[in-house]
Amino acid sequence: MLKKIITTMVTAMAFVTGIAQAAIVKIDYDVLDKPIPQLHKDKVEVLEFFSYSCVHCSHLEPFMLKEMKSFAPDTYLRPVHVVWDDDVYFNLARVAAAVNSTGMKLQADPLIFDAIFNKHIELWQPNVFNKWAVEQTAFDGQKLVKAYNSLENSATATSMRKMGEKYNITSTPTVIVGGKYVLKFPKGFAAGMKTMNELIEKVRNENSAHAASTRKLPKSIGASLAASANR
Repeated sequence: MLKKIITTMVTAMAFVTGIAQAAIVKIDYDVLDKPIPQLHKDKVEVLEFFSYSCVHCSHLEPFMLKEMKSFAPDTYLRPVHVVWDDDVYFNLARVAAAVNSTGMKLQADPLIFDAIFNKHIELWQPNVFNKWAVEQTAFDGQKLVKAYNSLENSATATSMRKMGEKYNITSTPTVIVGGKYVLKFPKGFAAGMKTMNELIEKVRNENSAHAASTRKLPKSIGASLAASANR
């Protein structure tokens, strides 16, 4: 009997603890009044506004890359570099655009942050970036430089600028899950990753519920009336 009581108490404590650890709105995350459209509406987007010149972004990066490696097939990271001037931020956005288009974020980002914050290399200067990139061996520097100097590169950086302005992004890092849940990181980035994963699951469940309700709707009012008439 005592063993049964202890087991019941342990189960109850675990349940309560689980509730206590769940992400709390206004504390762990905020909800946008107007959602930001995702690139892929049926998936779960993790939108990250960041800057290579942001020290907090450099601290978040190892955690984000680790989570990115284990994302489910329905989840993806959308990195957007903020552009707050026509020099440093714009040119670093060009670097981000090249990294994104070549799919080298996992390999290149840690080295880019290291170069800027630890080695004090001014990668926002185009000639400095070109020289630095081709010297790297951890990723294909030639490919990255080609993307950086492509015709599309500046246009992509300009699109990043417009997106940041449209959604009034004034600080970095800003991480938004599912286009509407904004992480607050009150307990640091490690704890924030737990909240992020909870919100990913929340958006996934919302997407599933929406898809299920859509399947139940009649194709048209006419089809609904015809079905009623045939009963």
